[in-house]
Amino acid sequence: MNYVEEYGLIAFSSRQHAIHFCDMLKLAGCPVQLVSTPREISLGCGLSIKFPISLISEVMQVYKRYQYPVTGFYHIKRRGNRNQITRIPC
Repeated sequence: MNYVEEYGLIAFSSRQHAIHFCDMLKLAGCPVQLVSTPREISLGCGLSIKFPISLISEVMQVYKRYQYPVTGFYHIKRRGNRNQITRIPC
């Protein structure tokens, strides 16, 4: 199967911060969802926010406004069961 999915991911060290920041992004109109953090990113609380990578600038604007503590921003390319993960500087 040659299916490719691309998305952005924000990993957190706190479940509360992940949930609250997800709500802030939704209020800003970003279609986001809470997901389990991929095993390749073993940092944090186990919860991450998944978002369309095309909205990275909007997500970063909200992040800069609220400055939630995050363990990292990532660009995920998924092909089958494999993830290619690139850290996004913030």
